Amino acid sequence: MPVDQARRLAALEVKIEIAEEKDAYRIAEGVYACFPESSLIKKEPLHLRPATQEIRVQRLAKRIQPSLTQPGMHWIKAVHMPTGSIIGVAGWAGPALPVHNILRRSAIDFYGWKEKMSWSDADIDELFAHTDEQAWSGTLEKDDEIRSQVVEEPHWYLVLLITWPEWQGRGVGKRLLDWAIRQADAEVPSTPMYLESSAMSRAVYMHVGFVPQGDVNFLRSGPKLARVPEVEDERGRERR
Repeated sequence: MPVDQARRLAALEVKIEIAEEKDAYRIAEGVYACFPESSLIKKEPLHLRPATQEIRVQRLAKRIQPSLTQPGMHWIKAVHMPTGSIIGVAGWAGPALPVHNILRRSAIDFYGWKEKMSWSDADIDELFAHTDEQAWSGTLEKDDEIRSQVVEEPHWYLVLLITWPEWQGRGVGKRLLDWAIRQADAEVPSTPMYLESSAMSRAVYMHVGFVPQGDVNFLRSGPKLARVPEVEDERGRERR
């Protein structure tokens, strides 16, 4: 939807920074705050969920933590300067990172995080205990297969983009997108960018030059020359 310029946060109110390991818990909180239950119920069925929401957040935070220091993976955060609060987050897999989504269970072995974090097999089982393997990792694996077919060259990939509900529609998501766009367009020619998106978010990405490659697949090969009204997604980036 169009950004209400009267509500748009001033440049000095928001700072885009590189996220740190300590931010893993806040990122996990954001996932559950921004994504609707309808998009989580298949991935985390009710009968598998732990006793408290806190346990869900802690498990997801631990799964995210090693990716925050993974070479080639770029987590950035939008910080509301008057309060110091993180109000938006984006996870960008850079061109140097292989096509293997960092949120898949298999990423733990693929990137060597089991040894890095000194996790046992039992630890890993617990981290994914409330998820449906096929709905969670299976879906991400299929997404990776499609991504490999759509774009064969090194590219930027949007793993996650969320803006906390109370800050949506104020230009935060656009700034998190712009960070990676600047990295991509700094190269000549521009480095391709790829993402998956739901129907409700299509306008956000098409506004900055992403072109549909399928129902949910979008590719950006360079700057968009035509100007269109600025738009801002009102939710976490939901594909399904």
